[in-house]
Amino acid sequence: MLSWFKKKKPETNQPQQEEKDESDFVEDDTQVVTNEDKELEEKGFDPITQVQEQDKENEGIADPDKLDYVGYHDISGDEMLQLVLSLKNFPNDEEIRHIEGYEKGGRICADKKVVSKARSVGKEMVKQIGKKILSGSLNLTKVSFPIRVMIPKTALETAVHGTSIFPLYITKATMTPDFLERFKLVITATLSSFFWTNTFLKPLNPILGETLQASYNDGTQVYCEQIMHHPPVSYFLVYGPNKKYKYYGYYLVEGRAGLNSVTIINKGKRSIEFNDGQKIDFDFPNELYSGTFFGQLRQESINKITFQDKANGLQCIIDIGKVKKKTSDYFQADITCKGQKVSTVFGTYIGFINFDNVRYWDYRYVVPFKIKMDKQPLESDHKNRSDLQSLKIGDIPMAQKNKELLENLQRNDRKLREQYEKQKKSKK
Repeated sequence: MLSWFKKKKPETNQPQQEEKDESDFVEDDTQVVTNEDKELEEKGFDPITQVQEQDKENEGIADPDKLDYVGYHDISGDEMLQLVLSLKNFPNDEEIRHIEGYEKGGRICADKKVVSKARSVGKEMVKQIGKKILSGSLNLTKVSFPIRVMIPKTALETAVHGTSIFPLYITKATMTPDFLERFKLVITATLSSFFWTNTFLKPLNPILGETLQASYNDGTQVYCEQIMHHPPVSYFLVYGPNKKYKYYGYYLVEGRAGLNSVTIINKGKRSIEFNDGQKIDFDFPNELYSGTFFGQLRQESINKITFQDKANGLQCIIDIGKVKKKTSDYFQADITCKGQKVSTVFGTYIGFINFDNVRYWDYRYVVPFKIKMDKQPLESDHKNRSDLQSLKIGDIPMAQKNKELLENLQRNDRKLREQYEKQKKSKK
């Protein structure tokens, strides 16, 4: 970005942040600044003038009771199996989009309290750190945000939230020997999950070594662990009922802010393996939050997501938002087998998914399943974090204090590891 970001020095009394290294400021081909951001910069726009001072520092951003997967299926394993067995294609009657779909694409944030709180904290961060934070080059995962803008869940839980539809579609996939049909069901389970998992609420950053153990009522087992500090890497492993499939991979997330946007870049990879050996590899799209300081706050999944079954020659590259005369949440792509087209997927992640005009998913009919956290987990479990526990009961000052204690412990651990590595190299 241009020299506009050098006009104002950061104010004093900065919050404690993670140590900077060269990876904080990177240049790559990933779009982290929108056209709107560029136009605002050319006009000399100052985003912090758009936000009113109305944040309550001792009030959290969301009601914890409303975060416990309200409306999700919480039924027995036998009832879940019956839903899988009865799953059929849905009526292909119209191109439906959710009521919260934005007119240009993506999904709006309809909660005014969340919008106000997020913008107020954003203004605070700009005033304390400086406008370089809005240049698109600063990795936001290395900035310590106030806990009052977060929810009492860590990124480990939000990472595995994407499996909430797996007990329906992936279990269904284990019941067919047709490799192409499984491929379609994996695509469906993945893209339809965006509807529930994309959120405007920021989770807590996991601590190195933090773990998660959970399950679904059908016997699906879920595990997750934070295996790296910087860059932050979250590894996950999921076993379906009777281990008929295995889902595994990792999240590697960066965040970059523009003048009126935030882009979340996920460089992670993931795979699903079925008992007969079929393996489907796929990655993650990026997430764009526009209207972060003014206008309509909205979220879009952007860029490409690639599905590939190398052994069977299947591939599908979905470039979201590239369908002519459609909003940015639409997608259309061919599935190829050894280079030959065998099917076409079309739809929107906030409404429906069709394969060759056959509807596989419709948000009006499909309900995700509630994930259950283990009641006797490891001591390293995410639920044992003191800042999360304080945040959950609404004690914001204590939550902030505990968060800072945990961050300082992690910084100190990192320094000790770096010292050890230096000593080991010096002995060679």
